[in-house]
Amino acid sequence: MSCPKQAVLIFEEDAAVPAGLKPLMLETVLSRPILSWVCDRLRAEGVQRLFAVCGPRFAEEARGILPPESAVSEQWTDLESFLDTDGATLVLPRAAFPMEEAGPGFAYAAPGRELRETWRVIMTNSVQGAELVSGWLPVYGPDTVAEIEALLRQREASKEMG
Repeated sequence: MSCPKQAVLIFEEDAAVPAGLKPLMLETVLSRPILSWVCDRLRAEGVQRLFAVCGPRFAEEARGILPPESAVSEQWTDLESFLDTDGATLVLPRAAFPMEEAGPGFAYAAPGRELRETWRVIMTNSVQGAELVSGWLPVYGPDTVAEIEALLRQREASKEMG
């Protein structure tokens, strides 16, 4: 499959995020939202179009981080329109942090129309023709965020010493 030129980033549903907290993609690592790290990596890989599946409670904050031409919506019709392509689409089905050493696991890429047709029936990660994509570490909660931050601080300290 060719390198994806577009990506779908799936945030937690608004109702699943307790009051006073944010979706994990909006949590910070080294003073930057995870979403910012994700956008930097996607741009470096040549991804040109982004769609964030994000509810209205956090949509403005997400828009403030995403490139201006990105779409932010939880509406199926908006996502369906975005997926109207045979081009490869990267899917991050949960919060993720870019890490070169992360092997293939939960991130995947598939043709946009294949995703659209599969997701019309059921929102699943089991998409025919999908390929697992490496380089993305799943973020499961605040503990994962803390571990990533500690690892990055350690790497930074190693660079300064060596």
